[in-house]
Amino acid sequence: MKKVFLISISFLTLITNVSFGQNSSAQDSITNFYGKLIGELQTKYLNRNEINWAKIESYALGNALKAKNFEESLTAASLIFDSIKCNHCQLFSEQGFYGITLNKSLSQDDFSREFLLKYQKQPSFEVKLIKDNIGYIQIPGMLMIDLSKDSLNLETQKMYNQIVDLMKDNTIEGWVIDLRFNTGGNVYPMLASLHYLIGDNIVYKELDANGNIVKTNKLKNGGFYSGENLEAKATTSVLPNLKIPVAIITGKMTGSSGEDIAVAFKNRSNTIFIGENSYGFLTGNDLIELPYNTKIALTTCYIVDNNDIYREFIIPDVTIIKEDNFEELAKDKNIIKAIDFFNTQKE
Repeated sequence: MKKVFLISISFLTLITNVSFGQNSSAQDSITNFYGKLIGELQTKYLNRNEINWAKIESYALGNALKAKNFEESLTAASLIFDSIKCNHCQLFSEQGFYGITLNKSLSQDDFSREFLLKYQKQPSFEVKLIKDNIGYIQIPGMLMIDLSKDSLNLETQKMYNQIVDLMKDNTIEGWVIDLRFNTGGNVYPMLASLHYLIGDNIVYKELDANGNIVKTNKLKNGGFYSGENLEAKATTSVLPNLKIPVAIITGKMTGSSGEDIAVAFKNRSNTIFIGENSYGFLTGNDLIELPYNTKIALTTCYIVDNNDIYREFIIPDVTIIKEDNFEELAKDKNIIKAIDFFNTQKE
């Protein structure tokens, strides 16, 4: 569910092998499916009140019914997303995914050679020491197959423990959180694992199209709460440290959950943002089941910080373009700037 050099949200789909239209004709299946899809969009899509849904349904169904089979008809979902300008929506089936075709494309020319080489290796979550006293946390996009509470808690605990263990074994003077490879995924474990640096605080809020707060998301005692619901939790072993300086590194591919993490640090003191503008997926999605083993990641809200400020994308305080060095992090220009910032915090 990911294309090289194209931003794509990372949502899990659990799909079984069931024949489409098993008890009905292909046309009946297509008509039924698009009725359900349009119905979900019409009642839940963030900007639903700006859309002529009768026109959209007629246009989409007309194109879908030209398809030879159900799976081929799903390309019409992209026409819907294009028409309603839902840049964060995606439809998932057992054969693939279908999203908007109008999003900005990223090519190899947008990235350094070092970034591309690292990206090809599919970076994983990593915590390490730089220069004896700098903590480095790399949080890439993460597809988590098992979304059960036990599984999310286990992943949260693993990441939290790596961060705290490095802190306990060393005298850390500042932390770098690298989001350059974070294109999306389940943000709950990612943010809960950072409780040591965020503490018991609001991480982001969700607004409707009228600017009303519909949900407040926070960390508390190592747990991520979506509204009042506990979604992922680490058993904490140390008190949070909100005074230690933090540098957030973003890049062109930082999107969705990567941007949510950045938003969570937006009003933290002793924090700097370094790198490039993020991609621009600062909206929230719900994963909704549809007929015939399909699901839609449907955009329902804007993501804002705890001061209710919305941004289309994350803008760094210090811009660094294509000066990455993942083989020797101490020579990475983004990290050099982070260390410079940490040094100013000592004065």
